[in-house]
Amino acid sequence: MTHFKALSTTALLLAASTATGNLYAQTETEATEPAVATPAVTAPATDTVVIRVNGESITQGQIDDMVKVGLQQMQARGQQVPAEMRSMFLQQAEDNLITQVLVTAAVAKSDIVVSDAEIAGTLEQIKGSIPAGMTLDAALAAQGMSLEELKGNIKTDMAARQLFESQSGEIPEATEADAQAFYDSNTQQFAQPENASASHILIKFDAEETDEGKVAKKAQLETIRTDILAESTTFEDAAKAHSGCPSGAKGGSLGEFGRGQMVPEFETAVFSQDVDSVGEVIETSFGYHIIKVTDRQDGGTTNFDEVKDQIIGYLSQNAQQEAVEAYIKNLRDSATIERVEPKVAAAPAVTSAAVDHSGHNH
Repeated sequence: MTHFKALSTTALLLAASTATGNLYAQTETEATEPAVATPAVTAPATDTVVIRVNGESITQGQIDDMVKVGLQQMQARGQQVPAEMRSMFLQQAEDNLITQVLVTAAVAKSDIVVSDAEIAGTLEQIKGSIPAGMTLDAALAAQGMSLEELKGNIKTDMAARQLFESQSGEIPEATEADAQAFYDSNTQQFAQPENASASHILIKFDAEETDEGKVAKKAQLETIRTDILAESTTFEDAAKAHSGCPSGAKGGSLGEFGRGQMVPEFETAVFSQDVDSVGEVIETSFGYHIIKVTDRQDGGTTNFDEVKDQIIGYLSQNAQQEAVEAYIKNLRDSATIERVEPKVAAAPAVTSAAVDHSGHNH
């Protein structure tokens, strides 16, 4: 049987939830009653049922908790969360909870069994992934979760994984021929751009610099270059002593970069001069530079043999993913999914004495 080694159950649920279209069966009331103006509605309480899936309830609190987790994960990665993304998180949380209910019910109807030993093994893996200096208890407390809740989540996740594997286990692995066909149709994905590693020394000037001032600064850099070529100093030491670029602190190193990442004059020099040589002084909008290219790789296309195994793995996993998505879509299509609208106070009665049929006040 093929196992999902790269995709977690959560990832599968997220992927599947984006491929299922409209989630909610419109109720008879929603379909037949005309829209009417109603008073503003306050946010529903956390225990308010907002969705029913085959009679199983999903509350506002469950949705809010899942949204909170998603936002925290983005923030932990240093990503900004625009206010307009909240509706996307709400929709995704609803999607995932609906799928969760359906998958849990499918597991209950199956003969899937998750042993205590399997749960314990996964728990040990989790303990091993906790940052140094933090205990499992502290990590659980930070998430507002008990150990028993964690074990329950592990059991649910492992059971769902087995369910998914049962739907994709008969799908054959991609072949080398499949990989070759994908490679031939997507050669642009395997293009390797020309890149280089270089260091520089910068003597800056600004837009108001006089011609005399620029001549003096260029002469200063020419002298520095002469000293480097004469080996009375190293490029790195000269950069630390004279460069006006922050890279000077690292001996002038700019690291690795590709074409299109530097100003044109600088790029032309880097990709034309010999590796390990110290080039002539060049001028850019930043000032005067001397450049030492430390490495350069020609552009080209990665050979098929180098990426064959990766492509086979990608295609095989894709086929498994599609099988799981199709299975979950079938669960949804067969389910009764209903949005439960929050109850609101009745609108004030409107009498004929207040407004006539023409809309004019008496």
